[in-house]
Amino acid sequence: MEKTNITISKEELKQLIEDAIYKATCTQPNLEYNIITEKELSKRLNITKVTLHKYRKQGKIPFSQIGRTIRYDYKEVMETLKYKQ
Repeated sequence: MEKTNITISKEELKQLIEDAIYKATCTQPNLEYNIITEKELSKRLNITKVTLHKYRKQGKIPFSQIGRTIRYDYKEVMETLKYKQ
């Protein structure tokens, strides 16, 4: 068997661990696909993380925060943006 080395950044490792903990402790599996990270939301909306931060600060999008971890309910964000446009 051939060995393969993979290098990831500290931030990527942290995100993988946070996601694994979230999935392991999620009591409502159906929400698992709707509760997403900042990175995933910025990809889906095609905006930068800086813009997401600005939207959070201005109260334009709903989010949940536990400690330093921020998550978004994708359906809720989409509904909010639909009504604010």
